[in-house]
Amino acid sequence: MTRRPPGGTLLADNRAAAGSARRSGETIEMVCRAWSAVLLCAFGLALLPWAAAAQPAPLRLLGEFSFPSKTQFQSTTVGGLSGVAYDPRRGVYYAVSDDRGELEAPRYYTLRIDVGLGGIGDVRIVGVTTLDSDAATPGIQPYERNDCDFEEIALLPDDTLLISSERDRVGRPWIRRFALDGTLLDELSQREKFVAVSEPGTEGRPPVVLKGTRTNLGYEGMALSPDGGTLYVANEEALAQDGPIATRAAGTNVRIVEYDLLRAPARLGGEQVYRTEAIFADPNPVTGFADNGVSGMLWVRHVLPQFDLLVMERSFATGVGNDVNIYGVRLADAQNVAALDALPQPFTNRTVQKTLLANMARLGIAADNLEGMTLGPPLSNGKLSLLLISDDNFSAFDPPQVNQFILFELDAVAGK
Repeated sequence: MTRRPPGGTLLADNRAAAGSARRSGETIEMVCRAWSAVLLCAFGLALLPWAAAAQPAPLRLLGEFSFPSKTQFQSTTVGGLSGVAYDPRRGVYYAVSDDRGELEAPRYYTLRIDVGLGGIGDVRIVGVTTLDSDAATPGIQPYERNDCDFEEIALLPDDTLLISSERDRVGRPWIRRFALDGTLLDELSQREKFVAVSEPGTEGRPPVVLKGTRTNLGYEGMALSPDGGTLYVANEEALAQDGPIATRAAGTNVRIVEYDLLRAPARLGGEQVYRTEAIFADPNPVTGFADNGVSGMLWVRHVLPQFDLLVMERSFATGVGNDVNIYGVRLADAQNVAALDALPQPFTNRTVQKTLLANMARLGIAADNLEGMTLGPPLSNGKLSLLLISDDNFSAFDPPQVNQFILFELDAVAGK
């Protein structure tokens, strides 16, 4: 999702800021230096529930890395990196871009990222793949302008990709499956409550969404089980009929939707309510844009059994910047609201349980527009790596943004 940039700057190597890169065949190796000094979570954990309970924090910050916006690779502009997935067989990451065809054809990138206990080393862009819009026509048929807004990506065990889009030209969100070469294979069904119903705006204003997914607030979170059997997806902020979007006073009610992928076709399951936090600060000026919503989601039940998911919330306030938090989420005991076309207002039934695990500001991170989250390879101590990435909005706003990567150690042993 497009977000205006933070007010601060990010640490990056001076050579990278000048646009330097080292070329090797078709590979561009970014020479931005990782901010690899280890910052202990004790910097901010005294304020977090885990520390208050005298339990070890499940996340430890290892480092930050960034390369400049508008970097070029194979005649494409690298940016808008909104979702990321790790491929352990090939040792690469897939990062989907949310370019809606305004710069180049909608696409995903293949990255090689050097991660370790010392932080992030080199990031190399090693491939770019155009995504197909028409399963019935042979070959790759690129999406037309504004017919997609890719946000999340997940790798299935059969080496196919699930990719979500917040909207198409008629405001319909979707989740589609692609081959690694970009060929469109099929699409998951969705409930009608998510499809936008709008009326024309007046006096030049945009259409008003009466029901369904609000503009640019669709499927922003996606979490896939390791066996590929279960998928959870979440809209960024409340459906139009489910209540208001986030304000300074209150959060917004998001639906987490379950899919059973072991059935053919995939079957929709339960829905549970996740309530975000309120917007963290007043915008400056007070009439400026501000919001908070779900920007990423990850399955962790197999490695952190105390939680089912990690959920990333990203809040933005004009003139202030971003506030990004990661929560551990338990789904048990939350009400199943799949049968409800609209949530009662106010919603007072059981929502999912959430525990704050990390706040970027407390860890000394000037967070950019963080949107993607994935488990990566095991670290040398046997624990797992967790990678976050940001959407630079192609530096459409001032000040310019960067492509930001943040690495954590997850206190779980690889192979659990």
